[in-house]
Amino acid sequence: MPTRTAVRPPPTTAPSSRAALDRVRRYLSEELGPQRGPAGAGLARAQALVGELGHPQDRFRAVHVAGTAGKGSVSTVVASLLRAHGFRVGVHLSPHVYSLLERFQVDGGPAPAELVDAALVRIRPAVEAVERAGHGRPSFFEVTNAIAFSLFADRVDYGVVETGVGGLLDSTNTISRADKLAVITPIGLDHQDLLGTSLREIAAQKSGILPPGGRAVAARQPSADVEEVLSAEATRRGCALRWVDQGPPVVGARVGPWGTELRLRGRPPLTLGLTGRHQAGNAHLALRAVGSMAARDGWALDADAVRLGLRSATLPGRFERRVIGGRPAVLDGAHNPLKLAALVATLQEVHPGARFPWVLAFKQDKDLRAAVRVIAPTASVVVATQFATEDGDHPAGTSVPAEQIAEAAGECGVEAVVAEDPACAVTRAADRADPRLPVVVSGSFHLLAAVGPRTTAR
Repeated sequence: MPTRTAVRPPPTTAPSSRAALDRVRRYLSEELGPQRGPAGAGLARAQALVGELGHPQDRFRAVHVAGTAGKGSVSTVVASLLRAHGFRVGVHLSPHVYSLLERFQVDGGPAPAELVDAALVRIRPAVEAVERAGHGRPSFFEVTNAIAFSLFADRVDYGVVETGVGGLLDSTNTISRADKLAVITPIGLDHQDLLGTSLREIAAQKSGILPPGGRAVAARQPSADVEEVLSAEATRRGCALRWVDQGPPVVGARVGPWGTELRLRGRPPLTLGLTGRHQAGNAHLALRAVGSMAARDGWALDADAVRLGLRSATLPGRFERRVIGGRPAVLDGAHNPLKLAALVATLQEVHPGARFPWVLAFKQDKDLRAAVRVIAPTASVVVATQFATEDGDHPAGTSVPAEQIAEAAGECGVEAVVAEDPACAVTRAADRADPRLPVVVSGSFHLLAAVGPRTTAR
């Protein structure tokens, strides 16, 4: 059983130095430069990087989370439950929404910038060594992995690590401890350019995190093909795989303007810090994952700690209620049809029968028309916008031109207007809104990063 470290409450204000954060951002966005090196190298470069650092990824008990929808939420709830039971916990999330430091959570809040900066000072020579050895220059994501692993090593009781894309070849999959617990959330179509065009191909990539001879918990999947792939790979690796239901009759939920309750048979309702029926399913998956660790590591779930952990778990950009120009708003980073469907379902339960002004922007790799079809029944108008991410916290990316989003909305019978500047788009949407209903801002975390500073707390 791991020793429980005294838990400190999350800071109310980030105890970080602007100069330290600026140094980290400057290195990652400017000095590191684009990823370079041999194509098709798999995990070789990432393994070389952590090898140069003394394999920090294997110096904490790891929970490794993959899937298409719910990875960030499940990771956050797992961490919150562990903290409520008295453990010191690190969480590595991606992408971030408003600040780079969101990727490196320790003790329930972003790690201080000075700590991240100090870790990067140790990592920079390793980056150069990896490139000199012929592996190419590590990527932004590989270096942020190395930062998180270095922060967690020998410092936390448990580290919760969210994959970036896929699993098998994701650079977080350098974690090789036999006692790693793998957690797999619902799998759908996304990142087909990298993971494959079919659900079976994508599931094969996600299953790559299953630990040989270890344990895993996985959400029941909407596709029998996905379950077949996961089961077969678990058998091949000798991994004990436990399936977890996320919906009726095992899991119930009550959702309304006041929030969300998880309802399990024979138990009193449990209040969640995250909003939505899908979050009840995510919370149940997280609870079963933590229960598996408790049974393995010789400690027991405590009912009061479970209530506290579920109630305390929050995450930026997931049905985040804010105020824009005096009007209510919901900011949500849903960016594929599976995630947008969950957002739409939550809006319909919180505001039955309502139609909302949507502000939408997407990255180039998304199925634009499928995404717009999902939100169309709840849209009174779509304000199409776009973003630029050449600098700042987020690595560079390109958005779909706003005109293409407006065209897709028109094809779905939804009124659409174009406002290329995100701030202007939000203002135009707010002007079109019923003051009792929120403006919905969605489609990309990059969009939320652009809009967030112009919002205030609800």
